[in-house]
Amino acid sequence: MPSFVEQAEPGSVFSLLADENRVGILRALWQTEDPLSFSELHSAVDIKDSGQFNYHLDKLAGQFVQKTAGGYSLTEPGRQINGAIDGGTYTAAGSMEPIQLDPPCPTCGGQRTLTYEDERLRVECDSCDVVAAFGVPPAVFAGRAREEIPAVAGRYLRAELARLENGFCPYCGGHIECRVGLPSPPPGESLSGVDESFPIVRYDCQQCITEPTSGLTLALFSHPAVVAFYHDHGIDIRERSVWEFPVFAGESERIESEEPLRASTTFTVNGDELTLTVDEHLSVVAGE
Repeated sequence: MPSFVEQAEPGSVFSLLADENRVGILRALWQTEDPLSFSELHSAVDIKDSGQFNYHLDKLAGQFVQKTAGGYSLTEPGRQINGAIDGGTYTAAGSMEPIQLDPPCPTCGGQRTLTYEDERLRVECDSCDVVAAFGVPPAVFAGRAREEIPAVAGRYLRAELARLENGFCPYCGGHIECRVGLPSPPPGESLSGVDESFPIVRYDCQQCITEPTSGLTLALFSHPAVVAFYHDHGIDIRERSVWEFPVFAGESERIESEEPLRASTTFTVNGDELTLTVDEHLSVVAGE
């Protein structure tokens, strides 16, 4: 088993980035493919004094910058920081006028509206209480036409679900353990729009406190059996909008038994049905 130790306090690490000169060094290294020599890196940043430049470079060395035989380059944390800067995660804010989604709400048939504010996207229905909400970096929508936003948001949600399905936390990259059960929100909180008898898929990160949730249909819509079911009907499910699938489907998702835990969801195409039954770990144990 690999062993990992904490090399520095989080406060001291992030304090390294509190100087624009150091950020300038990181940005200069980010914008080149090859390592830079001391003089090349010095020329690429706006720090005239060589001693000052060397001081700031030394502060970054080891944590965000590494020195090799070929020169200076970014460490993986250095690349992650630059990616977060370009993505606007820490530096940008965005909002947009509400957008009505064309597919009606698959839960009740009502009109749904997509909103984006404080780097969080929400889809709400005017006829039921089901809400979908997840974080999206501003860069995802940068340069996109308004009519593209729903499709782009849907593809981003698919990518986040795929990451969860593969066992990785979308926030820290830690190991995700999947559990299926009845809704059990934290004390003082609620799962908006979710009936207490619906099966909830909960993704528990073992590294941080992240605990995303979804409905059973959304969690299984990329399962091979579902992909094959749609393919047999001449449909490539990868081309279908994610918004056609319910976040929580009251009529098709149900708890079959609690001991042992069995939950099922039904996919319907042209009158034909595929019902998948899963255990508490989201493993499919039966298909009909």
